[in-house]
Amino acid sequence: MRALAIEGGGVRGILPTRVLTALETLTDRPICRLFDVIVGTSTGGMLALGLASANESGAPTYSAHHVADIYKRRGEEIFPRSQVGIPRSLQDARELWTSAGARAAVFGFNPELGNARYSPEGIEKAFLEYFGDRRLAEALVDVVVTSYDVQTKEPVLFRSRDARRDPARNPMMRDVARATSAAPTYFPPLQLAFGDREDRVLVDGGIYANNPTLIAYAEGAARAEHRGLTAADVTVVFLGTGKPERKRPITFKEFTGRSWLRLAEDIFRAAEDGQSVLNDALLRQLVGDNYWSFQIPLREGVSYLMDDVSDENIEALTHLGDELVGQRLAELNRLAATLVDD
Repeated sequence: MRALAIEGGGVRGILPTRVLTALETLTDRPICRLFDVIVGTSTGGMLALGLASANESGAPTYSAHHVADIYKRRGEEIFPRSQVGIPRSLQDARELWTSAGARAAVFGFNPELGNARYSPEGIEKAFLEYFGDRRLAEALVDVVVTSYDVQTKEPVLFRSRDARRDPARNPMMRDVARATSAAPTYFPPLQLAFGDREDRVLVDGGIYANNPTLIAYAEGAARAEHRGLTAADVTVVFLGTGKPERKRPITFKEFTGRSWLRLAEDIFRAAEDGQSVLNDALLRQLVGDNYWSFQIPLREGVSYLMDDVSDENIEALTHLGDELVGQRLAELNRLAATLVDD
């Protein structure tokens, strides 16, 4: 039983796509034929859906290489960069309005988007192009995508196997991608009817599972038991979106002297890092040699920001992903052999 988990991280999703592309090259198989279940959060959820999406002939719509194009082709449309100045065109006026809205979001009074800095128009347009009207039940392999309902205060898991059994749990793939990508402060939440509720208010699954490896293990173990296997038969592969570069330890004085805004950002990153370290330790204990983790520190010149879609950062992330593949090529070859061992 083979489970793939892909971490959240916005444009840093380029990193796992380089590893996935290497696996497809080494095995000469699409990712959806190498795994029994793919679990993703935020950008990882979008990748999971893209890799499991079928075209009209029933074949995978996108290879790992092509699913990465959303960052290069649509990045600036999803995360528009704005400069303040005198508008000289309608486009300039729109960018000025976006910039003003981003600043207003800090204080919670963006007139259209509340506390979000970006309009969902760009990301929704991109997901419409990539997923069309395909529904979750049409996934070529079992997919699990995370989200969180701020109204009911509970995690929401979009499972393709649930979607095949219950029409009320079978939303459009584009809506699932939008829900898992609705990172607070970046995009407004998505209102969606799902399951037994008509008015869910959904945000990014990174709220509780930016690193979804434990969910992937649980899903794999449940499927293994259903097939008469044991947890020892579960292989879990984790693809990360980069760790912040380790710098000198922060002092007590520096920590307590930071502004509340900077402190909130530090705490959010610490929660993500702590969760990832804990999940890694638990998976190594639970799965042992059947756990494969591919993560890399972000070196100088590579931004940790999930919305840095500048050409320079996209190129830097691509090179860093290729560097990870080169460093771990021997392991990738062993993993490839394991995944095709039917």
